[in-house]
Amino acid sequence: MKALRVRKIMSNASFVLRIYASILAVEASLFWLYSTFPTTFNLSSTLPLPLVILLDAIVATLISVPLVYIWAIRPFISSRTAQLKKIAEELTQFIDTANAPIFGIDAHGNVNEWNQQSERITGFSKAKAVGLHLVSNFIADEHKASVDEVLTKALSGAETANFEFPLLTRSGDQVDVLLNSTTRRDDKGLIIGAIGVGQNITELNRIRLEQDRERKEASAQIIQASKLATLGEMATSVAHELNQPLSIIRMAAENSRRKLSKASTADEYMTEKLQRIEEQTARAAAIIDHMRMFGREATEDPELIDARDVVKNALELMGEQLRLAGIEVVTEFTEDCPHVLGHTIQMEQVIINFLTNARDAMSMSSGVSKITLRVFADQNHVYIDSEDSGGGISADALPRIFEPFFTTKEMGKGTGLGLSVSYGIIRDMEGSITASNTNNGARFTITLPSAR
Repeated sequence: MKALRVRKIMSNASFVLRIYASILAVEASLFWLYSTFPTTFNLSSTLPLPLVILLDAIVATLISVPLVYIWAIRPFISSRTAQLKKIAEELTQFIDTANAPIFGIDAHGNVNEWNQQSERITGFSKAKAVGLHLVSNFIADEHKASVDEVLTKALSGAETANFEFPLLTRSGDQVDVLLNSTTRRDDKGLIIGAIGVGQNITELNRIRLEQDRERKEASAQIIQASKLATLGEMATSVAHELNQPLSIIRMAAENSRRKLSKASTADEYMTEKLQRIEEQTARAAAIIDHMRMFGREATEDPELIDARDVVKNALELMGEQLRLAGIEVVTEFTEDCPHVLGHTIQMEQVIINFLTNARDAMSMSSGVSKITLRVFADQNHVYIDSEDSGGGISADALPRIFEPFFTTKEMGKGTGLGLSVSYGIIRDMEGSITASNTNNGARFTITLPSAR
């Protein structure tokens, strides 16, 4: 190591001596030219010879020092250049072999970088992709505008994080890519393009869709089970509801039979009785049909529905049951009510859950039993209020009232699914349900976006 340093010092000293010799040779050549060719330039000097020699030495030093420095750092510059070249090659190899799609574009949006992972997920080779416009050739028509907007922002200096878009493949399919992009600049700081690092989330999105489908199926099954449970609870009151028109039909038929056995049967009397039989038969059929529709699973697309009709339909099913329980029902409907988007039967289920809970709560409380149902609206929303006089919800139960399987009823008298299912139905309609206490009862408020 020491010998190497000595060799470097000797090499630098030799270089300095060669510089000095070159300067003296130049001066000697100038003096020879002056003495050989005629000239009007006066080279005479009044300076002493030692001072002239000193000035020559200073000039020679000033010239030789930077040259010596350049000579000395020449190996370092060469080594540094080699290192930078190696780093650039390694970086290029890293980009090309990275386990993520990496692609770049120039200032015009044309592809100038396309690594091996980009080749694998799209089927397009680098040779095929480079030079093509990214948005025009690799993005589906319905996503061109959004992707072009993101790339335009990147080319203006903005960074993009977690932008999801599909890339077209050679087979015509699409792969979903989660992209992070940044601007590329030259050594002067000018924008020359953008580079994006992505993640292939096609399989992840497929799993998400599958999980969402399974969640919806499970939710539909729970809703259906809750409806069937509600139908079971309503069986007694519905049986009584059907018994009324059937009794009237039986009596009308019996009276008609007796009249027919007499010769003095009046046509007007028979017409009236037959009319009454027809009306009561239609009433019984309507009750049965409504229960049949309520019990089936909702598979059709959401439709425009009137919240006032939903409440009326629920009262048709529950009205007799509430009357038998001695509960007064008051309805307050706004005259102008916009429609909402959803399923009629599912919304009826929500209202029936409210009415059933109110009935059960008031059966355990003293005082006047009353349910007030309100439907009103503002500029953007439709509201449904259900208020009872059942004593309210305890403070510890109120925050948990919409949790699955949570119930305040006695063992065997509730599944704990009614309000949870109701919450899910309204949430799927992009609405909300809130529960609160009034002076002597509970209030449930549904808020739904209007479909004006």
